[in-house]
Amino acid sequence: MTTVLEMERDLTRKYTEEERDAMFDAYIEACETGNNAEADRLLQLMPIHPRMAKIVAKVMGREYLQAHFNITRANEAFGEDWLNGQ
Repeated sequence: MTTVLEMERDLTRKYTEEERDAMFDAYIEACETGNNAEADRLLQLMPIHPRMAKIVAKVMGREYLQAHFNITRANEAFGEDWLNGQ
């Protein structure tokens, strides 16, 4: 199993609950230690909640959402083409 530190952004990968929990724990640790670059990297790695993805798409635009967040969970929830209406 790949560790969180070795993971790269993969918009096609479905992470397990354990992997998502490890990403979140590592994100919290990076924030607490002031490692902003690692926190930013992990934030882009973690699948964003579908409802939050819709909010970000509406407020910031679909291009911003796709560039800065992992939207695999939103794609599962809303279908692969859900951003076409945004």
